[in-house]
Amino acid sequence: MKLTPDQVTTKEVTEWQGVHLLHYHMSSCSQKVRILLGELGVDFESHHVDLRQNQQKSDWYVGINPNGVVPTLVHNGDVHIESNDIIAYLNQQFATPDTSLLPSNAEDEEALQELLDLEDQLHADLRAVTFTYIAPAIHEDPEADDNLGYIGRFHDAFTRLNQRLAERTYLLGDKLTLPDVAWFITLHRLALAGYPLEEHAHLERYYRHLSQRPAFKAQIAAGPLPLRLAGFVYRTCLRLKRSLARDFARWRQGAEPSPEASRG
Repeated sequence: MKLTPDQVTTKEVTEWQGVHLLHYHMSSCSQKVRILLGELGVDFESHHVDLRQNQQKSDWYVGINPNGVVPTLVHNGDVHIESNDIIAYLNQQFATPDTSLLPSNAEDEEALQELLDLEDQLHADLRAVTFTYIAPAIHEDPEADDNLGYIGRFHDAFTRLNQRLAERTYLLGDKLTLPDVAWFITLHRLALAGYPLEEHAHLERYYRHLSQRPAFKAQIAAGPLPLRLAGFVYRTCLRLKRSLARDFARWRQGAEPSPEASRG
């Protein structure tokens, strides 16, 4: 989504030339955009927005992103928001026919949009997972803790992806495309939180495969090492109290009838 000139109140960015990314190192949507920049080999100027300090809510930042979220892309003075729109724009601007992450036929173009829309619909659920199992100290929705509906929605989405990947290397065939970039960080965030990806064998294989691509691998390791180590220790301790794997088992018991009930 490109902002119109009247929507940009922080006017200084309209003078910026080249590619500028305003982002947070461990934001899933920021990681998504940085993966694509890496895949396309696009140099960019980094502007770190510290979510821990609520810099995304400052008047300066809201002047380029009214939603107060990261990332924001500024390209030659034009401001773009919404991560899936940003990766589509970057592919349009910087990909060659050989490096484009768009499919080559109309049927796959329709599937591409459906997959991007599905990923976008789960953003609120991804936040619930993050604030319940990874960073509850900054939890913004305390009621989400006891609502396991997000586990069911991820399970349903992952089941759909798993079916697609039964005979494909990537979501749309043998070629990396934009939905692969969009979905990878969601998969990584769920795996980090403890979701049992082994429930979806093809999807787990696909996740492991993408994890070895340099641009993807770099984003798994994003963020200062001390902060990542502290996060690992924090998550390990947190799982003693609250575990996504255990909540998955609780959700499954409620979502699926027992064998005895099925026979009855």
